[in-house]
Amino acid sequence: MTELLATARHQHILDALRSHGQVRVTSLAQDLGVSEMTVRRDLNLLATAGSLVKVHGGATLEATPTSSEPGFTKKLSLESAEKQVIALAAAAMITPGMSIALNSGTTTFALAAQCARINDLTVVTNSPRIAEVFYAEDNHSQNIILTGGIRTVSDALVGPLALSALDQLHVDILFLGVHGMTAEDGFTTPNMLEAQTNQAFIRASARRVVVADHTKWGVTGLCQIAGLGEVDGLISGTSLDAEAAEILRQSIDTVVLA
Repeated sequence: MTELLATARHQHILDALRSHGQVRVTSLAQDLGVSEMTVRRDLNLLATAGSLVKVHGGATLEATPTSSEPGFTKKLSLESAEKQVIALAAAAMITPGMSIALNSGTTTFALAAQCARINDLTVVTNSPRIAEVFYAEDNHSQNIILTGGIRTVSDALVGPLALSALDQLHVDILFLGVHGMTAEDGFTTPNMLEAQTNQAFIRASARRVVVADHTKWGVTGLCQIAGLGEVDGLISGTSLDAEAAEILRQSIDTVVLA
């Protein structure tokens, strides 16, 4: 009987991993009605079998190198429905006459499409793809400022030219896409130059809001952009783990699950 219960627990853990990309010991203990020690033993067995990778406080399906960075096109197809909902929630914060900044990313790309028809908007971005969204709409009431710079794998413009441009600007609100977020490391990216550019975006902004789908939780990139408490708001999807949402709310004033 114990053997069957253990098998059922293991299957639940693997199903949760496939759905969310990562799991937490505390959440699994509550879901399964067992002690955290029992969950840790289950994770140890599954890790030994090669079914998952243990991380601090839980597990992930596989260990991703902190410097690994998928291309823009590949990322565009991931969690696309959730990104659209996040974009709608973020767009509701924008009114005509505002100045906003959008760093390069697929969630900010989705947000750009929602902003393209807002009149009298000034948009600062380091993403040629985002700039193209606004240019295609041809809204003459808008001002679009594209920083210069060196193009990365994720289609971000970075380096001295981008930093110089951002150091001269001040915007009302920044919508910041990130590669990963954790309690320990905050918001991160695999690219050092992108981290520097995103930090310049933060310095240039009166208000900072992270837009990130639920799969970004538990992921750590090579370089830190900012600690959790250095932003004013975060918008994610309803699939974000409840424990993760609580951790974020302890550091961030406004957390919205759209």
